[in-house]
Amino acid sequence: MIIALGVLGLLGLLAVLSLIGGPGGSASSPASKSYRTNVDCQVNTVGSQGTVTISGTITGDATRYSVTVEVLDAASQQRIGVQTFEVRGTTTFGGTTGAQAPIGPAGIECKIAKVV
Repeated sequence: MIIALGVLGLLGLLAVLSLIGGPGGSASSPASKSYRTNVDCQVNTVGSQGTVTISGTITGDATRYSVTVEVLDAASQQRIGVQTFEVRGTTTFGGTTGAQAPIGPAGIECKIAKVV
């Protein structure tokens, strides 16, 4: 009987934690933003210097976002550059950032690392 009550208590605790965003659960806060992103990048290297041109879009339910884009070496998945864009009143963002060179033969990969 005591063991059954303990198991039921543990299951109840896990249910509450999953509802409030504890381990294994997810919950949205009142300030969370819903969005959809797309990002593309091109690299240009000259010797040991590299430049990455980033262009992207974000659409969602907010009027402003802070979007962090990571540039990775496609083969090693090592970060070779990072850029944060403040997006306000538009759905597009872009610019250039320096990148560590040399770039591997597989090229680069860009991904959205963080949106706030």
